[in-house]
Amino acid sequence: MAGIMLRRLAAFIALFALAPVPAEAQTRAFPSLAKRPIESRDRSTPAPQVVQPAPTDPALAAEVAKLDQQASGGDAAFQQQIAEGRASTAAASGSAPSSEAWVKAQASISALDSARYESVAAMAGLDTLFINRQDNADGARVAADLAAIDPVRTKVLALVDAQNDALDGLRNSLKQP
Repeated sequence: MAGIMLRRLAAFIALFALAPVPAEAQTRAFPSLAKRPIESRDRSTPAPQVVQPAPTDPALAAEVAKLDQQASGGDAAFQQQIAEGRASTAAASGSAPSSEAWVKAQASISALDSARYESVAAMAGLDTLFINRQDNADGARVAADLAAIDPVRTKVLALVDAQNDALDGLRNSLKQP
């Protein structure tokens, strides 16, 4: 009996000895602690010059201005309808879902969402321009293009965020089904 137990124990231990070692337990190559090139450079030499932006691309400036106007138009349409949306959601704030007041409030929220379409589309266009213009080997061109796009992009992003906040506030004031 002791011999059988000893053989089973040996087989059990052999099973674990032959099992593959998990990846975490294998030895890993750690980063070298040797000096990096930047740490051993001659500090008496001047630092690399900052890239001077190229002149603004007129076609890009026109496209950015068009998207800015599109976003402003979308925000104006949204601002015209926001008072109606607030009034209908205030009237439906205590109403049960599917009631007439609740449905009217949902319809006004949908109308507000549609009214801001131009702002959201302009934001998407500016984001696309921002990403596409970064894909250029000429650092001066990239700096000029981003300098033309970024202020308008930041402004439109603030408009869209304010619209999102207003819509979220209206949606949260209604009971959910």
